[in-house]
Amino acid sequence: MRVLDSLPTLTTLARNRTVRLAVTGLSRSGKTAFITSFVQNLLSAVGRPGRLPFLRAAAERRILGTRLLAPADDVPSFPLGDTVAALAADPPHWPAGTIDLRRARLSLMFSSAGFFRRTGLLGDTAGLTVEILDYPGEWLLDLPLLQQSYGDWSRATLALARVGARTSLARDWLDFLARHPAEGIADQGIALQAHQLYRNFLVACREREQLSLLQPGRFLSPGQITDSSLLWFCPMPLAIGASARPGTLAALMEERFEAYKRAVVRPFFALLARHVERQIVLVDVLRALNAGEEAFADQRLALDLTLAAFRFGRRSLLRLLFGARIDRVLFAATKADHVPALQRDHLEALMANLVEAPSLRARGAHARVAAAALASIRCTEDGTDVIDGRKVDIVVGLPEGGERRIRFFPGIVPVTPPPAGFWGERFTEFPVFQPPRITGAEGDGIPHINLDKALDFLLEDILA
Repeated sequence: MRVLDSLPTLTTLARNRTVRLAVTGLSRSGKTAFITSFVQNLLSAVGRPGRLPFLRAAAERRILGTRLLAPADDVPSFPLGDTVAALAADPPHWPAGTIDLRRARLSLMFSSAGFFRRTGLLGDTAGLTVEILDYPGEWLLDLPLLQQSYGDWSRATLALARVGARTSLARDWLDFLARHPAEGIADQGIALQAHQLYRNFLVACREREQLSLLQPGRFLSPGQITDSSLLWFCPMPLAIGASARPGTLAALMEERFEAYKRAVVRPFFALLARHVERQIVLVDVLRALNAGEEAFADQRLALDLTLAAFRFGRRSLLRLLFGARIDRVLFAATKADHVPALQRDHLEALMANLVEAPSLRARGAHARVAAAALASIRCTEDGTDVIDGRKVDIVVGLPEGGERRIRFFPGIVPVTPPPAGFWGERFTEFPVFQPPRITGAEGDGIPHINLDKALDFLLEDILA
Protein backbone atom coordinates (compact mmCIF):
# COMPACT_ATOMS: atom_id res chain seq x y z
CA MET A 1 0.00 0.00 0.00
CA ARG A 2 1.33 3.41 -0.90
CA VAL A 3 1.86 6.02 1.87
CA LEU A 4 -0.58 8.39 0.18
CA ASP A 5 -3.26 5.70 0.28
CA SER A 6 -2.89 5.47 4.08
CA LEU A 7 -3.13 9.25 4.72
CA PRO A 8 -6.83 9.23 5.75
CA THR A 9 -6.14 6.53 8.34
CA LEU A 10 -3.02 8.26 9.61
CA THR A 11 -4.89 11.55 9.75
CA THR A 12 -7.68 10.03 11.81
CA LEU A 13 -5.22 8.46 14.24
CA ALA A 14 -3.22 11.68 14.63
CA ARG A 15 -6.24 13.94 15.02
CA ASN A 16 -8.17 11.78 17.49
CA ARG A 17 -6.21 10.18 20.28
CA THR A 18 -7.09 8.58 23.60
CA VAL A 19 -4.66 8.67 26.50
CA ARG A 20 -5.18 6.81 29.76
CA LEU A 21 -3.75 8.42 32.87
CA ALA A 22 -3.07 6.22 35.89
CA VAL A 23 -3.61 8.29 39.04
CA THR A 24 -1.64 6.31 41.62
CA GLY A 25 -1.74 7.06 45.31
CA LEU A 26 -2.05 5.40 48.68
CA SER A 27 -5.11 6.01 50.85
CA ARG A 28 -5.75 9.71 51.63
CA SER A 29 -3.16 10.91 49.13
CA GLY A 30 -5.67 13.21 47.41
CA LYS A 31 -6.79 11.29 44.30
CA THR A 32 -10.41 12.49 44.46
CA ALA A 33 -9.33 16.13 44.87
CA PHE A 34 -6.82 15.77 42.01
CA ILE A 35 -9.34 14.27 39.58
CA THR A 36 -11.99 16.86 40.50
CA SER A 37 -9.59 19.75 39.93
CA PHE A 38 -8.05 18.14 36.83
CA VAL A 39 -11.44 17.78 35.10
CA GLN A 40 -13.07 20.99 36.34
CA ASN A 41 -10.08 23.16 35.40
CA LEU A 42 -9.79 21.61 31.94
CA LEU A 43 -13.52 22.24 31.46
CA SER A 44 -12.78 25.91 32.25
CA ALA A 45 -9.76 26.12 29.93
CA VAL A 46 -11.70 27.75 27.09
CA GLY A 47 -13.43 30.50 29.07
CA ARG A 48 -10.80 30.98 31.79
CA PRO A 49 -7.39 29.94 30.42
CA GLY A 50 -5.80 32.06 33.17
CA ARG A 51 -6.62 29.25 35.59
CA LEU A 52 -3.93 27.15 33.85
CA PRO A 53 -1.17 29.61 32.90
CA PHE A 54 1.57 26.95 32.71
CA LEU A 55 -0.43 24.57 30.51
CA ARG A 56 0.85 25.90 27.21
CA ALA A 57 -2.11 24.78 25.14
CA ALA A 58 -4.43 26.74 27.45
CA ALA A 59 -2.16 29.79 27.76
CA GLU A 60 -1.88 29.97 23.96
CA ARG A 61 -5.69 29.61 23.71
CA ARG A 62 -5.38 26.49 21.59
CA ILE A 63 -7.93 24.52 23.64
CA LEU A 64 -11.10 25.11 21.64
CA GLY A 65 -13.65 22.94 23.44
CA THR A 66 -14.03 20.48 26.31
CA ARG A 67 -16.83 18.19 27.45
CA LEU A 68 -17.45 15.26 29.74
CA LEU A 69 -18.10 11.90 28.11
CA ALA A 70 -20.50 9.17 29.18
CA PRO A 71 -19.14 5.82 30.42
CA ALA A 72 -17.77 3.58 27.69
CA ASP A 73 -18.39 0.36 29.66
CA ASP A 74 -19.88 -0.79 32.95
CA VAL A 75 -17.46 1.24 35.10
CA PRO A 76 -19.51 4.05 36.75
CA SER A 77 -18.65 7.67 35.96
CA PHE A 78 -16.59 9.71 38.39
CA PRO A 79 -19.20 11.75 40.36
CA LEU A 80 -17.95 15.19 39.31
CA GLY A 81 -21.31 16.76 40.09
CA ASP A 82 -21.15 15.53 43.69
CA THR A 83 -17.52 16.50 44.27
CA VAL A 84 -18.05 19.99 42.80
CA ALA A 85 -21.28 20.40 44.81
CA ALA A 86 -19.31 19.71 48.02
CA LEU A 87 -16.93 22.56 47.15
CA ALA A 88 -19.82 24.86 46.17
CA ALA A 89 -21.78 24.23 49.40
CA ASP A 90 -22.12 26.81 52.18
CA PRO A 91 -19.84 26.16 53.95
CA PRO A 92 -17.75 24.17 51.45
CA HIS A 93 -16.51 20.76 52.53
CA TRP A 94 -14.21 18.09 51.19
CA PRO A 95 -15.78 15.54 48.83
CA ALA A 96 -16.33 12.03 50.14
CA GLY A 97 -13.45 9.65 49.60
CA THR A 98 -13.50 6.94 46.99
CA ILE A 99 -15.06 3.63 48.02
CA ASP A 100 -15.19 1.84 44.66
CA LEU A 101 -14.01 1.91 41.07
CA ARG A 102 -15.12 4.78 38.81
CA ARG A 103 -13.92 6.48 35.65
CA ALA A 104 -13.62 10.07 34.40
CA ARG A 105 -13.66 10.64 30.62
CA LEU A 106 -13.00 14.05 29.15
CA SER A 107 -12.88 15.14 25.50
CA LEU A 108 -10.77 18.08 24.32
CA MET A 109 -10.65 19.77 20.93
CA PHE A 110 -7.52 21.81 20.34
CA SER A 111 -5.55 23.44 17.60
CA SER A 112 -2.14 21.97 16.92
CA ALA A 113 1.00 24.06 17.16
CA GLY A 114 3.22 21.43 15.60
CA PHE A 115 4.44 20.19 12.25
CA PHE A 116 1.11 18.90 10.96
CA ARG A 117 -0.60 22.26 11.44
CA ARG A 118 2.25 24.12 9.75
CA THR A 119 2.14 21.78 6.77
CA GLY A 120 -1.66 21.77 6.63
CA LEU A 121 -1.77 17.97 6.47
CA LEU A 122 -4.24 17.59 9.34
CA GLY A 123 -6.13 20.87 9.31
CA ASP A 124 -6.37 23.17 12.31
CA THR A 125 -7.92 20.99 14.99
CA ALA A 126 -7.29 17.72 16.74
CA GLY A 127 -9.09 15.71 19.40
CA LEU A 128 -7.97 14.13 22.64
CA THR A 129 -9.89 11.87 25.01
CA VAL A 130 -8.42 11.59 28.51
CA GLU A 131 -9.49 8.65 30.67
CA ILE A 132 -8.76 8.37 34.40
CA LEU A 133 -9.65 5.49 36.70
CA ASP A 134 -10.40 6.41 40.31
CA TYR A 135 -10.27 3.76 43.05
CA PRO A 136 -9.58 3.44 46.79
CA GLY A 137 -5.89 3.90 47.49
CA GLU A 138 -5.84 0.78 49.65
CA TRP A 139 -6.33 -1.37 46.54
CA LEU A 140 -2.97 -0.27 45.19
CA LEU A 141 -1.20 -2.19 47.96
CA ASP A 142 -2.46 -5.47 46.51
CA LEU A 143 -0.30 -5.24 43.39
CA PRO A 144 2.80 -6.73 45.09
CA LEU A 145 0.68 -9.73 46.18
CA LEU A 146 0.60 -10.93 42.58
CA GLN A 147 4.30 -11.78 42.89
CA GLN A 148 4.07 -13.43 46.34
CA SER A 149 3.12 -16.84 47.60
CA TYR A 150 0.88 -17.15 50.63
CA GLY A 151 3.81 -18.35 52.72
CA ASP A 152 6.10 -15.47 51.70
CA TRP A 153 3.39 -12.88 52.32
CA SER A 154 2.48 -14.42 55.69
CA ARG A 155 6.07 -14.43 56.91
CA ALA A 156 6.67 -10.82 55.88
CA THR A 157 3.40 -9.60 57.40
CA LEU A 158 3.86 -11.47 60.68
CA ALA A 159 7.43 -10.14 61.02
CA LEU A 160 6.17 -6.58 60.48
CA ALA A 161 3.36 -7.09 63.02
CA ARG A 162 5.91 -7.79 65.74
CA VAL A 163 7.82 -4.52 65.29
CA GLY A 164 7.17 -1.01 66.59
CA ALA A 165 3.66 0.37 67.05
CA ARG A 166 2.13 -2.68 65.39
CA THR A 167 3.17 -4.92 68.28
CA SER A 168 0.49 -3.86 70.76
CA LEU A 169 -2.16 -3.42 68.06
CA ALA A 170 -1.67 -7.01 66.82
CA ARG A 171 -1.94 -8.66 70.24
CA ASP A 172 -5.55 -9.92 70.01
CA TRP A 173 -5.04 -11.33 66.52
CA LEU A 174 -1.69 -12.98 67.32
CA ASP A 175 -3.09 -14.47 70.55
CA PHE A 176 -5.94 -15.99 68.54
CA LEU A 177 -3.47 -17.53 66.06
CA ALA A 178 -1.52 -19.01 68.97
CA ARG A 179 -4.69 -20.78 70.15
CA HIS A 180 -5.57 -21.93 66.61
CA PRO A 181 -2.31 -23.02 64.93
CA ALA A 182 -1.76 -23.34 61.20
CA GLU A 183 -1.75 -27.15 61.41
CA GLY A 184 -5.18 -27.24 63.04
CA ILE A 185 -8.18 -28.64 61.18
CA ALA A 186 -9.71 -26.31 58.59
CA ASP A 187 -12.73 -24.58 60.10
CA GLN A 188 -14.80 -21.89 58.37
CA GLY A 189 -15.82 -20.23 61.65
CA ILE A 190 -12.24 -20.01 62.94
CA ALA A 191 -11.07 -18.62 59.59
CA LEU A 192 -13.72 -15.89 59.76
CA GLN A 193 -12.81 -14.95 63.35
CA ALA A 194 -9.10 -14.80 62.44
CA HIS A 195 -9.91 -12.59 59.46
CA GLN A 196 -12.01 -10.22 61.58
CA LEU A 197 -9.28 -9.86 64.20
CA TYR A 198 -6.67 -9.26 61.51
CA ARG A 199 -8.89 -6.66 59.84
CA ASN A 200 -9.37 -4.91 63.21
CA PHE A 201 -5.60 -4.81 63.51
CA LEU A 202 -5.27 -3.16 60.06
CA VAL A 203 -7.94 -0.57 60.91
CA ALA A 204 -6.12 0.31 64.15
CA CYS A 205 -2.81 0.65 62.28
CA ARG A 206 -4.42 3.11 59.87
CA GLU A 207 -6.55 5.13 62.29
CA ARG A 208 -4.33 5.23 65.38
CA GLU A 209 -0.82 5.20 63.91
CA GLN A 210 -1.43 6.40 60.31
CA LEU A 211 0.56 3.50 58.90
CA SER A 212 0.44 2.76 55.17
CA LEU A 213 1.61 -0.80 54.43
CA LEU A 214 -1.68 -2.55 55.15
CA GLN A 215 -2.47 -5.62 53.05
CA PRO A 216 -4.75 -6.82 51.58
CA GLY A 217 -6.23 -3.47 50.61
CA ARG A 218 -9.78 -4.78 50.22
CA PHE A 219 -9.88 -5.65 53.91
CA LEU A 220 -10.09 -1.89 54.54
CA SER A 221 -12.06 -0.88 51.44
CA PRO A 222 -13.82 -3.90 49.93
CA GLY A 223 -15.83 -2.17 47.19
CA GLN A 224 -18.43 -4.32 45.49
CA ILE A 225 -17.34 -7.91 46.10
CA THR A 226 -20.23 -10.30 45.59
CA ASP A 227 -18.61 -13.19 47.49
CA SER A 228 -17.38 -11.83 50.82
CA SER A 229 -15.90 -15.23 51.74
CA LEU A 230 -13.03 -14.38 49.36
CA LEU A 231 -11.82 -12.07 52.13
CA TRP A 232 -11.98 -14.60 54.98
CA PHE A 233 -8.27 -15.22 55.39
CA CYS A 234 -5.23 -13.76 57.14
CA PRO A 235 -1.50 -14.50 57.43
CA MET A 236 -0.49 -17.62 59.32
CA PRO A 237 2.98 -18.77 60.44
CA LEU A 238 4.55 -21.20 57.98
CA ALA A 239 8.16 -22.36 57.96
CA ILE A 240 10.36 -21.18 55.08
CA GLY A 241 9.95 -23.56 52.16
CA ALA A 242 7.02 -25.35 53.78
CA SER A 243 3.59 -25.54 52.18
CA ALA A 244 0.29 -25.87 53.99
CA ARG A 245 -0.80 -29.48 54.53
CA PRO A 246 -4.19 -30.27 52.88
CA GLY A 247 -7.14 -30.09 55.25
CA THR A 248 -5.45 -27.68 57.66
CA LEU A 249 -6.44 -24.14 58.64
CA ALA A 250 -3.38 -22.80 56.81
CA ALA A 251 -4.42 -24.64 53.63
CA LEU A 252 -7.86 -23.03 53.81
CA MET A 253 -6.26 -19.60 54.24
CA GLU A 254 -3.87 -20.22 51.35
CA GLU A 255 -6.71 -21.35 49.08
CA ARG A 256 -8.61 -18.12 49.77
CA PHE A 257 -5.47 -15.98 49.36
CA GLU A 258 -4.94 -17.42 45.88
CA ALA A 259 -8.65 -17.10 45.01
CA TYR A 260 -8.55 -13.45 46.14
CA LYS A 261 -5.62 -12.72 43.85
CA ARG A 262 -7.25 -14.57 40.95
CA ALA A 263 -10.81 -13.21 41.26
CA VAL A 264 -10.25 -9.71 42.69
CA VAL A 265 -6.69 -8.41 42.41
CA ARG A 266 -5.71 -9.49 38.91
CA PRO A 267 -8.93 -8.30 37.14
CA PHE A 268 -8.67 -4.88 38.83
CA PHE A 269 -5.07 -4.30 37.79
CA ALA A 270 -5.81 -5.58 34.30
CA LEU A 271 -8.44 -2.86 34.00
CA LEU A 272 -6.22 -0.22 35.62
CA ALA A 273 -3.18 -0.95 33.49
CA ARG A 274 -4.76 -1.61 30.09
CA HIS A 275 -3.26 0.82 27.55
CA VAL A 276 -1.95 3.15 30.29
CA GLU A 277 0.56 5.62 28.87
CA ARG A 278 0.92 8.26 31.60
CA GLN A 279 1.11 8.04 35.37
CA ILE A 280 0.99 10.49 38.27
CA VAL A 281 1.92 9.21 41.72
CA LEU A 282 0.37 11.30 44.52
CA VAL A 283 2.03 11.20 47.96
CA ASP A 284 0.93 13.00 51.14
CA VAL A 285 4.46 13.48 52.44
CA LEU A 286 3.42 16.11 54.99
CA ARG A 287 0.92 13.78 56.71
CA ALA A 288 3.62 11.13 57.10
CA LEU A 289 6.07 13.69 58.51
CA ASN A 290 3.42 14.83 60.94
CA ALA A 291 2.65 11.25 62.05
CA GLY A 292 6.24 10.53 63.09
CA GLU A 293 9.26 8.42 62.25
CA GLU A 294 7.54 5.03 62.03
CA ALA A 295 4.66 6.31 59.86
CA PHE A 296 7.12 8.08 57.56
CA ALA A 297 9.28 4.96 57.16
CA ASP A 298 6.17 2.82 56.66
CA GLN A 299 4.87 5.11 53.91
CA ARG A 300 8.23 4.93 52.16
CA LEU A 301 8.25 1.11 52.38
CA ALA A 302 4.71 0.93 50.98
CA LEU A 303 5.71 3.20 48.09
CA ASP A 304 8.85 1.18 47.37
CA LEU A 305 6.95 -2.12 47.26
CA THR A 306 4.18 -0.73 45.09
CA LEU A 307 6.36 1.18 42.66
CA ALA A 308 8.68 -1.81 42.28
CA ALA A 309 5.76 -3.50 40.51
CA PHE A 310 5.45 -0.42 38.28
CA ARG A 311 8.95 -0.90 36.85
CA PHE A 312 8.94 0.61 33.40
CA GLY A 313 11.23 -1.76 31.50
CA ARG A 314 10.45 -5.08 29.87
CA ARG A 315 10.39 -6.79 33.29
CA SER A 316 7.57 -4.55 34.55
CA LEU A 317 4.89 -6.66 36.24
CA LEU A 318 2.19 -4.45 34.75
CA ARG A 319 3.70 -4.76 31.30
CA LEU A 320 4.26 -8.51 31.52
CA LEU A 321 0.75 -9.20 32.82
CA PHE A 322 -1.32 -6.50 31.18
CA GLY A 323 0.67 -4.78 28.41
CA ALA A 324 1.01 -1.41 30.14
CA ARG A 325 3.69 0.85 28.63
CA ILE A 326 4.05 4.03 30.68
CA ASP A 327 6.27 6.62 29.01
CA ARG A 328 5.80 9.56 31.40
CA VAL A 329 5.50 9.54 35.18
CA LEU A 330 5.16 12.44 37.60
CA PHE A 331 5.80 11.98 41.32
CA ALA A 332 3.83 14.67 43.16
CA ALA A 333 3.80 15.66 46.83
CA THR A 334 0.29 16.87 47.62
CA LYS A 335 -1.03 19.62 49.94
CA ALA A 336 1.63 22.09 48.85
CA ASP A 337 -0.70 24.87 50.03
CA HIS A 338 0.02 23.84 53.64
CA VAL A 339 3.53 25.33 53.36
CA PRO A 340 4.56 28.79 52.06
CA ALA A 341 6.06 29.29 48.62
CA LEU A 342 9.73 28.99 49.65
CA GLN A 343 9.03 25.67 51.39
CA ARG A 344 7.41 24.17 48.29
CA ASP A 345 10.83 23.75 46.71
CA HIS A 346 11.85 21.77 49.81
CA LEU A 347 8.73 19.63 49.49
CA GLU A 348 9.49 18.91 45.83
CA ALA A 349 13.10 18.03 46.66
CA LEU A 350 11.96 15.66 49.44
CA MET A 351 9.54 14.01 47.01
CA ALA A 352 12.29 13.55 44.43
CA ASN A 353 14.58 12.03 47.05
CA LEU A 354 11.93 9.58 48.27
CA VAL A 355 11.40 8.17 44.77
CA GLU A 356 15.00 8.32 43.58
CA ALA A 357 15.20 4.55 42.92
CA PRO A 358 11.94 4.22 40.90
CA SER A 359 12.85 7.41 39.03
CA LEU A 360 16.17 5.90 37.95
CA ARG A 361 14.39 2.72 36.84
CA ALA A 362 11.91 4.73 34.79
CA ARG A 363 14.64 6.78 33.10
CA GLY A 364 16.57 3.60 32.39
CA ALA A 365 13.51 2.39 30.48
CA HIS A 366 13.43 5.67 28.51
CA ALA A 367 10.40 7.12 30.31
CA ARG A 368 10.29 10.83 31.12
CA VAL A 369 10.21 11.47 34.87
CA ALA A 370 9.65 14.54 37.05
CA ALA A 371 8.88 15.41 40.65
CA ALA A 372 6.58 18.20 41.80
CA ALA A 373 4.80 19.74 44.78
CA LEU A 374 1.17 20.61 44.08
CA ALA A 375 -2.14 21.42 45.70
CA SER A 376 -5.04 20.20 43.58
CA ILE A 377 -7.38 22.49 45.55
CA ARG A 378 -5.70 25.50 47.17
CA CYS A 379 -7.02 26.29 50.66
CA THR A 380 -4.55 28.93 51.92
CA GLU A 381 -2.81 32.15 51.05
CA ASP A 382 0.84 32.99 51.68
CA GLY A 383 1.73 35.53 54.36
CA THR A 384 4.38 36.53 56.90
CA ASP A 385 4.52 36.69 60.69
CA VAL A 386 7.02 37.44 63.44
CA ILE A 387 8.05 34.56 65.70
CA ASP A 388 10.69 35.07 68.43
CA GLY A 389 11.63 38.38 66.84
CA ARG A 390 12.17 36.88 63.37
CA LYS A 391 10.08 37.40 60.28
CA VAL A 392 8.92 34.04 58.90
CA ASP A 393 6.82 32.87 55.99
CA ILE A 394 3.45 31.39 56.91
CA VAL A 395 0.17 30.33 55.33
CA VAL A 396 -3.24 31.72 56.22
CA GLY A 397 -6.40 29.61 56.05
CA LEU A 398 -9.68 28.65 57.72
CA PRO A 399 -9.54 25.40 59.72
CA GLU A 400 -12.36 23.01 58.89
CA GLY A 401 -15.25 23.74 61.25
CA GLY A 402 -13.66 26.98 62.44
CA GLU A 403 -14.98 30.53 62.30
CA ARG A 404 -11.76 32.52 62.01
CA ARG A 405 -8.75 32.13 59.74
CA ILE A 406 -5.46 31.22 61.38
CA ARG A 407 -1.88 32.16 60.63
CA PHE A 408 0.02 28.90 60.43
CA PHE A 409 3.79 28.35 60.55
CA PRO A 410 4.53 24.82 59.30
CA GLY A 411 8.20 24.65 60.27
CA ILE A 412 10.98 23.76 57.86
CA VAL A 413 10.34 20.90 55.48
CA PRO A 414 13.49 18.77 55.11
CA VAL A 415 14.84 18.26 51.60
CA THR A 416 15.96 14.68 52.34
CA PRO A 417 14.42 11.95 54.53
CA PRO A 418 15.00 13.13 58.11
CA PRO A 419 17.74 11.51 60.25
CA ALA A 420 16.94 9.86 63.56
CA GLY A 421 17.57 13.05 65.57
CA PHE A 422 14.83 14.87 63.67
CA TRP A 423 12.14 12.77 65.31
CA GLY A 424 12.71 13.80 68.92
CA GLU A 425 9.39 15.62 68.75
CA ARG A 426 6.48 15.38 66.35
CA PHE A 427 6.69 17.45 63.21
CA THR A 428 4.27 20.38 63.00
CA GLU A 429 0.63 19.40 63.59
CA PHE A 430 -1.05 20.35 60.32
CA PRO A 431 -4.65 21.55 60.53
CA VAL A 432 -7.29 20.37 58.10
CA PHE A 433 -8.09 23.52 56.16
CA GLN A 434 -11.55 24.16 54.75
CA PRO A 435 -11.55 24.13 50.94
CA PRO A 436 -12.36 27.35 49.07
CA ARG A 437 -15.96 27.87 48.06
CA ILE A 438 -16.38 27.74 44.28
CA THR A 439 -19.37 28.70 42.15
CA GLY A 440 -19.87 25.20 40.76
CA ALA A 441 -20.23 26.54 37.24
CA GLU A 442 -18.57 24.33 34.64
CA GLY A 443 -16.44 27.15 33.24
CA ASP A 444 -15.16 28.58 36.52
CA GLY A 445 -12.41 26.19 37.59
CA ILE A 446 -10.83 25.57 41.00
CA PRO A 447 -7.88 27.38 42.67
CA HIS A 448 -4.74 25.22 42.77
CA ILE A 449 -0.96 25.26 42.98
CA ASN A 450 1.07 23.77 40.11
CA LEU A 451 -1.76 21.64 38.71
CA ASP A 452 -1.17 23.32 35.34
CA LYS A 453 2.52 22.41 35.43
CA ALA A 454 1.56 18.80 36.15
CA LEU A 455 -0.89 18.78 33.22
CA ASP A 456 1.69 20.29 30.91
CA PHE A 457 4.25 17.63 31.80
CA LEU A 458 1.74 14.82 31.32
CA LEU A 459 0.06 16.07 28.14
CA GLU A 460 2.23 18.73 26.44
CA ASP A 461 3.55 16.45 23.69
CA ILE A 462 0.01 15.39 22.76
CA LEU A 463 -1.38 18.94 22.85
CA ALA A 464 1.55 20.34 20.86
